[in-house]
Amino acid sequence: MRETIELSISSDKAASFLPPEVGEDRGLTRRLVLPSNDPLLEKIREHEQVWQRCGSTMLTYLEIHREYTPKELRQGELLWLRVRPFFEPTGEDCGTVYDETKACPKCGVGARQVGPLHLELKRIPKRDIARTLGGELVVSARLAEEMNAAGIRGYELGPVVSRQGKPTPHWYQLLLPKCLVELAPQTRVGADFFVPEPDAARCPEGHVVGFDVLSELYVQRSSVGEVDWLCTRQAVGPRLGAYRPLPPLLISQRLYQFLTARKVKRFDVEVAHLV
Repeated sequence: MRETIELSISSDKAASFLPPEVGEDRGLTRRLVLPSNDPLLEKIREHEQVWQRCGSTMLTYLEIHREYTPKELRQGELLWLRVRPFFEPTGEDCGTVYDETKACPKCGVGARQVGPLHLELKRIPKRDIARTLGGELVVSARLAEEMNAAGIRGYELGPVVSRQGKPTPHWYQLLLPKCLVELAPQTRVGADFFVPEPDAARCPEGHVVGFDVLSELYVQRSSVGEVDWLCTRQAVGPRLGAYRPLPPLLISQRLYQFLTARKVKRFDVEVAHLV
């Protein structure tokens, strides 16, 4: 696996400690792509910590990229799946009802969807799998039929309706009834890559482990069942209106091969390590 950190720093702040030949000048910002073990990252971390202590930041963008060989992906027992990109509006914005009576008052985890998923149907990307900014997952009728025929396990299907409640035959909501996989301590979670603490998203009750996953995903082998769609018990991310903390999604090697054989797009995978 090759891991790189892509980041942009405001040009004036970058000039205070970076030589002019380091990075790509983009006017107001300077872009860098560095291996995750590059010593320069520690210098950037030190300067970013200073700026954050002053209530500011010098970073305008940061993304972690992990590239796996085909062999590494084939050997992974479990894969961490991210559906990209998200679309909006969310189900809640379109009239989907959530029962918050049993949700955690600190982080919002535990709200139960009541009734069908309402969406702006014309806004759903015309692919086989998509996810709203609120975390609701939908799959095409074609993919739903093929998963059922192939005996894919660990999911349920729910109806998708318009804002006005009119059902569509083209989409189903993908529901994962049991989120039981336990994150292992090796998974690094925090507020951001350079200054992970303090992390305001973390729930003191343990429902939300932090703002974002900063490392590869590690899960406890003993918590993984014999299914193809899985998710972790712990969620990640802040609660911001209709945007909810979400558990990382996991798929079996069998499901990964199923999706790639059918040329399903709009998702990325990383190896999830079982420990």
